[in-house]
Amino acid sequence: MPVDHKVSPDDVQQIIAGALGSVAGTDWRSVKTFAQGCLRVITGTACATYLTPLIAQQLTITDFKYMLGLSFLMGTLGMKSVHKLTTVLDAMVAKVKTQ
Repeated sequence: MPVDHKVSPDDVQQIIAGALGSVAGTDWRSVKTFAQGCLRVITGTACATYLTPLIAQQLTITDFKYMLGLSFLMGTLGMKSVHKLTTVLDAMVAKVKTQ
């Protein structure tokens, strides 16, 4: 059953806030390639886009201005969490390869 969901201006603002949070939170000195930097921003934006409504509901945040701030934070924290997870996994794979 198809779902007809149109993107509203509020959705676009939330995505932009998450993307800006990802860009602001990226440690650009540790980015080795342009593709790696883009991937970090995309993962942070995706985390913000999907986690912000869930967390806002749990925290009973209904004011849209606060939701944009939360989206910015989710972009930053989501990107950092994914980066940390991949760093740990890379270290575990390197350890297994040396054994």
